Amino acid sequence: MKHNILGVKITNHDTGAALISGERIVAIAEERLNRIKHSRHMFPVKAIDYCLDALGINDRAVDLIVIDKARSREGLPPEEVWRQQVGSRFPNAEIHIVNHHDAHAASAFFVSPFEEAAVLIVDGAGDRLRDHHGVLGTETETLYRGNGNRLTEIQKTTHMREMTGFPYTLGIGKLYSFISNGYLNFGNYNEGKMMGLAPYGDDRILKVYPMDCWFRKIGSHVLCNPRITFEGILRVKGERKKTMFWGRVSTMWNEIFLRLGYAFVRLAARNQDPRFVEPKLFKKIVLGKARLGKDPLPEPYYAGVAFAVQKVLEEVMVAWGRQLKAVTACEALCLSGGVALNIDANKRFLDDVGFKRIFVQPAASDTGIALGCALWGAHQVLNLPRFRTMNSASLGRSYSEDEIEMTLSKYKERLQVKRSGNITAEAARLISEKKIVGWFQGGSEYGPRALGNRSILCDARDHKMPDIVNEKVKHREKWRPFAASVLSEKMSEWFDLEHESPFMLLAADVNKQKRTIVPAIVHVDGTCRIQSVTSEANKRYYELLSAFERETGVPLLLNTSFNDAGEPIVETPEDAVKCFLNTHMDVLVLEDFIITKC
Repeated sequence: MKHNILGVKITNHDTGAALISGERIVAIAEERLNRIKHSRHMFPVKAIDYCLDALGINDRAVDLIVIDKARSREGLPPEEVWRQQVGSRFPNAEIHIVNHHDAHAASAFFVSPFEEAAVLIVDGAGDRLRDHHGVLGTETETLYRGNGNRLTEIQKTTHMREMTGFPYTLGIGKLYSFISNGYLNFGNYNEGKMMGLAPYGDDRILKVYPMDCWFRKIGSHVLCNPRITFEGILRVKGERKKTMFWGRVSTMWNEIFLRLGYAFVRLAARNQDPRFVEPKLFKKIVLGKARLGKDPLPEPYYAGVAFAVQKVLEEVMVAWGRQLKAVTACEALCLSGGVALNIDANKRFLDDVGFKRIFVQPAASDTGIALGCALWGAHQVLNLPRFRTMNSASLGRSYSEDEIEMTLSKYKERLQVKRSGNITAEAARLISEKKIVGWFQGGSEYGPRALGNRSILCDARDHKMPDIVNEKVKHREKWRPFAASVLSEKMSEWFDLEHESPFMLLAADVNKQKRTIVPAIVHVDGTCRIQSVTSEANKRYYELLSAFERETGVPLLLNTSFNDAGEPIVETPEDAVKCFLNTHMDVLVLEDFIITKC
């Protein structure tokens, strides 16, 4: 019997849907369709319909729906949110609720190339649940062992929480995002900016606050310090006054609520367990004045903070990796959760922990939860055998020539369109001529990385290209690095990396003798985020890189996502045309069409 399994993330941020029908999978985030970044608290109605339409499945044919357990901001359980939104749709489907970290683990292991693997999930905050003492906490790290079509939980770490804060201990994901958002003022979901800033820094902060001030390993758990204090700006009656604040406090009222919240947590904990003793694991870390959004970067002190917290994250992840390897004795590791997007930490699982192979879910953030829900339903609920290795992140639908031509006809007064008989050779020539090329092919990639289907491509040989791309198209901070896509068989000639990196989730040193050849993709520390491309995973993109190598002798391109700053990556041909027209991109390649502006 062929099952149709719908996985959905319906609450909080990065909502979306995934559908498994037999051995076919389609998945997409709601933001790609409604064009609202992260789509916070937005039910994924467009994503659900997209998946059903892509596989030709009607509501009645869906027999299992798997939903992430997270509650809504109103506190409603997921089943109630679902029923309120879908009504009488899906009359034949059984509904199953899955734990947040279980969904992350399923998204990584069940599409990995490994029959057996250790699985590590690390994020900011997952579900709330009670630990073995009966104390209510929020999960931040969970360890699993995967074997065949089964996942077995080994250990879960939780932390007591009040509102959005953690008064006693917290996980590395929350620590990292707190500094990125609350201290460096990069905003929500922009931890990658702090990772990019870190190489500009030095160890000035770590000299004052060494590693044991930031985290400790207590038994089998790694606990981080939430007591980070810094000077911020408090506005009172229109005046700006300096204040010292703790955690996420940024106004007088928040501070009052925070203190009341701590008192409530202590009382609640004591009511749960009269033996409760408030943990005193950490002393305060006192940082300098919080960065305002207008403060320029890279500035030495703020870069030093980013450097310190990046190193802390890496050491914490190494500690978790060593523990998991010792427990499982596995040679392979699967990763998911938002922290798995940290490319430098991922490399250290290979270099310093001793795992031989690693698979990171390309949609490691909450974007991938919908896929994890569907895979959990297939293998853990229905006990189906595994059927898919995720060699490609392209889980979106393709667009027909008729759809593309219909879009182009809408903008015919503003576009010049030519059909190419050899699209990869012509595109390679245009890129070699320093053109900024929007590249749209096949189904969109699942997750935050553009991997050759929804990409903006440039010649990495031009050291001015990062500034040109930022000025004409991306409008990002100048100090942020760009990534490279490289022919897989040529990767080790250009980078200090032997392990495949198909989803741009590993960084490595650019070989020193090559840095002057491709300066546009070399970060300040000599590294680069790398995507290794094979013909099996993406034939047309591989052919483009091969054509560019024939043209220039260089088997790689600068690759950044096809979107303007603050926008989701383009999904449809019309999204691509709009982005092309609204920026100073030179050329749009839309399947076999080469498009320029009138």
